[in-house]
Amino acid sequence: MQRNTIILHYTGAAAAVLLPFAFEWLSPVYGLILLAIGVVYTRQWSIRLVHVLVFMAFLAWQILSVFWSDYRSAGWADVVMVLPIGLMGVLLSLFHTKNGATWMTRWAETFAWATLVAWTFIFVDSVVSYGWVNYKSFDLGGRLGLHFQSLYLIVSALILERKIWRKTHKLSVLRAVTVLWLLFGVIVLSARIHLILVPVLMLLRFAELAWRHKEHRRFLIQTAAAVVLILGSCVAVLPGPSGRLTDLRNELSSIDGKVNGKQTNHRVFLWKYGLQVVQSSPWIGVGNGAGEEYLHEKLKTCKATFYRGKQTYFLHEFKYDFHNIYLQSCAEGGLIAVLILILILGWGLWFSHGAIRYAWITIVFSGMTESLLDKQAGVLLITFLVALTALGSGATNLSGTDEGL
Repeated sequence: MQRNTIILHYTGAAAAVLLPFAFEWLSPVYGLILLAIGVVYTRQWSIRLVHVLVFMAFLAWQILSVFWSDYRSAGWADVVMVLPIGLMGVLLSLFHTKNGATWMTRWAETFAWATLVAWTFIFVDSVVSYGWVNYKSFDLGGRLGLHFQSLYLIVSALILERKIWRKTHKLSVLRAVTVLWLLFGVIVLSARIHLILVPVLMLLRFAELAWRHKEHRRFLIQTAAAVVLILGSCVAVLPGPSGRLTDLRNELSSIDGKVNGKQTNHRVFLWKYGLQVVQSSPWIGVGNGAGEEYLHEKLKTCKATFYRGKQTYFLHEFKYDFHNIYLQSCAEGGLIAVLILILILGWGLWFSHGAIRYAWITIVFSGMTESLLDKQAGVLLITFLVALTALGSGATNLSGTDEGL
């Protein structure tokens, strides 16, 4: 290996492996820093001005939004939180790497296999420690919250699925099993947006395959039906996911009232009172760091009663975020922040391909029920996707034809 190749191999691999493990003593941030250093080390300038401006606008507005905030210390902490997204976007819009598409494929695959190992370890450890468990008691080893662990599993499944269709029967079967295992993890974790999103992504993917490979359409339809049946049966039989779907039904029913005398829908109230925060300053927002404080004040007027077991509580007894990436951005940075966020998501969708594009679609919809920019696990995954997208524009391994089909 040439020196540059060796450096890229290890720096990108470090970023990919550290992301899903998220050790408290070895932060994924260090891996992403190494990835950026590896790319810059190649010293190949390639200034893409429009790309630079999009991420510079993101960073500039995040910083400016601190200055009209009543909670500036929290605002600067928010800036530090999202800084990796902007810096990675700017940096990889100034430099390019020879054979970037190949590196994108390698690092994406490394991330997917690392996620598989991390999830398997967490699952086995939890079963040994607690027995069979549902989503409410599933111990995640202090690494990632339910929503983010589930998000990582979906992205990894999307990446590994791409090579199932090669003419390598044993390897294809192995990959198919690993993809099903990852999707089973999504079911066990039971993040409701993902229980809804996974079937949609699957149908989109199989429709894409059927469109490209009409001669195999019957086989693809049968495979899609079998996978949906298997995963659907798991959702119906296992107590965790079936209970979450019951919760979802109750939440939809309790938008204007209660179910069995109880309120079950936190997010409806968070969004309702969050919109009141937005309305107080729609164009520029209340400032970075102030959104959750304003939301907390609004929730003090919320009379809805919630239950943890038999114990009642009110929403203002806890500090909540907006549980919506768009609403949080609008509350703190106004409509301008939302437009910049949409620009970045649009950049990701436009310049990515294949599995990485599906990953961006997952981010777009997953952000509707979770403030991804408010949690390190969300920010760092988006940062990694920014790196892969910038590297892999024009890639074919994860985006072009499906080998062997």
